[in-house]
Amino acid sequence: GRIMTYAVIYFSRTGTSRRIAEKIAKKLSIEPVEVTDNMDWDGTLGYMRAARYAMKNKEVAIQTRGKIGEVDEYIVVSPMWCGKITPAIRKLLGEVPKEKVHLIVSSGGMNLKERDGYLSVLDIMKSKHNEDQLIDTFVSSLTA
Repeated sequence: GRIMTYAVIYFSRTGTSRRIAEKIAKKLSIEPVEVTDNMDWDGTLGYMRAARYAMKNKEVAIQTRGKIGEVDEYIVVSPMWCGKITPAIRKLLGEVPKEKVHLIVSSGGMNLKERDGYLSVLDIMKSKHNEDQLIDTFVSSLTA
């Protein structure tokens, strides 16, 4: 049949989600697309602001660097802030059909609670040191 098409989209504050997105995109031979939100999340104050925005589901305006075309499935990589996906990714998920989204969440060691409606949800935890293994398994599941 027809070849499946994918987009890899990520938001990253510290670089972890960027690294994960780049590894996945490379395996799929596509360019990852970064989502930015023109907010300053740096440092302690930024971290506290990030926590508040995540917990209160506050809105942010987003821009994408690179074009997200019409694809079969979206692979969306987000850090976890206070047990939730980031405001920028939540906003993005309002613009793409959730049932076509593989959500990949990078965290220190928590599972995402809100998992309903996605094609799949994968938690990658720093504490487990198995990022590459999880990415390999995930990409294999796509191309199976």
